Amino acid sequence: MTRKLACPTCGTMEDFRLLTDEERAAVREEKGERHRVDNLWRCTAHGCLSYYRHLNKNDGGLLPEKFREEKATDA
Repeated sequence: MTRKLACPTCGTMEDFRLLTDEERAAVREEKGERHRVDNLWRCTAHGCLSYYRHLNKNDGGLLPEKFREEKATDA
């Protein structure tokens, strides 16, 4: 499942998908055990690492470099 959302990194409307379990674990490791990682969406544009909570761009960031992909796939 994807959604068209505004990507703060790309500066355009892009397809976003929910984070995978591994991506959620990386966010929790970075932001702390109490940080909620459900409903976080990731940009699928080539090379983009942006993610944020749907409708709240202030609750997001960039995934670690190891998650950079040619094109992210649906989870």
